[in-house]
Amino acid sequence: MSVISSKDVNEIIRKTLGIINNKIMNHGEITGYILYKMMEYENTYTEQHYTEQELVDYTMLGILHDIGLYKEDNVKNVSDFETKNLWPHSIYGFLFLKYLSPMGDKAEIVLYHHLDYNRHNLIQSRYMHIIDLLNLADSMDTFLHLKDESLEPDYFAKYRDIKFSGAALDLFHKAQDRYGITENLINGKYREELDVLLAKRAFSEQYKRGFLEMLVYTIDFRSEHTVIHTLATVNFAEQLGRLARVSGRDLRDLHYGALLHDLGKIAIPLNILESTGRLNDDEMKIMKAHVRITEMILEGVVDDAVLQIAVRHHEKLDGTGYHKGLKAEDLSLTQQIIAVADILSALYGKRSYKEAFSKEKILDIMKGDAESGKINKNVVTSLERNYDRIIKEFEKEKENTIGLYLKIKEQYAIISERFKMFD
Repeated sequence: MSVISSKDVNEIIRKTLGIINNKIMNHGEITGYILYKMMEYENTYTEQHYTEQELVDYTMLGILHDIGLYKEDNVKNVSDFETKNLWPHSIYGFLFLKYLSPMGDKAEIVLYHHLDYNRHNLIQSRYMHIIDLLNLADSMDTFLHLKDESLEPDYFAKYRDIKFSGAALDLFHKAQDRYGITENLINGKYREELDVLLAKRAFSEQYKRGFLEMLVYTIDFRSEHTVIHTLATVNFAEQLGRLARVSGRDLRDLHYGALLHDLGKIAIPLNILESTGRLNDDEMKIMKAHVRITEMILEGVVDDAVLQIAVRHHEKLDGTGYHKGLKAEDLSLTQQIIAVADILSALYGKRSYKEAFSKEKILDIMKGDAESGKINKNVVTSLERNYDRIIKEFEKEKENTIGLYLKIKEQYAIISERFKMFD
């Protein structure tokens, strides 16, 4: 059985990114839908044809084209970023999708989706046609939101073949006449159509895993420390699972449970998430809510075994944990392993409020918790015996992750300098 079905990939993206900013998510889905219907018309009535995978990939890029905006604080009007201050979120979104999602080179479409049509001679891309369609789809939704405010009523006629492709505009009108795009946007049927499209394509496990990992990286928009903690928890949980000789299926569930265990932190205020001091009782209550939020996101969209591993990482064997106060007899071995891995990651990692603890201090704390009956004693004993090798393996993976972040930052600076020509 798969961890997540193809049709639920967009649902978990919708739930997670909607928590950060529902307006950006709604704009993305509308843009992705318009793009999809234009491509569907081409597939049916023109010589332009897309494979099923291309239809899915390009539609997903339409849905996620403004993912760079999630990094911005307090985006109240998406249209403000669609008509001015265009490049920062386009550049970051491109790099994010290229390196931290399954989109790869197709992410280039997002980089240029705000570039005026009459400047396309300044760039080269194998995806120019889709760039034209995305630019038009994006402009259409922006126009629908701004038409009573700042855009002229003859905006599209006035800027035909200037800001956007006239051929793309003609295609939109044909698709509108054939499919009733705007009516479906108004009555909400567009979401059903998107779900049907994404359900038709059987995503590979690697493709689905790529999108789940992408969601974890979105937490980086708010806290890089939390992303590193998550990746450490995954690594430690897998290594401890192998040492405990759990089955291949359980090891897979452990990987995904650890990967998604802190997804709910996407809703925790940054001043609490990155607090430099000890949290007071009210702040701790808010922080603990991340487990229930994780459950709300994952419920009904991922395999139940993965869900239970993810949402039980703060439970203790003696019933003193949260959010349900479960005891040893209620917790499977994989659920007990992730609890140990999560604590190890928290103690080993450097955070805004503490330096990394030494090996001796980490093992003293964890052996103390094991002796007092809070966490699995056998798993902690295994950790103690293999500590140096476990840490060495994690550090190798951590270097790759940090290298990826540095690469994104370096390329962002380079591309931003190059894009000054378009201001």
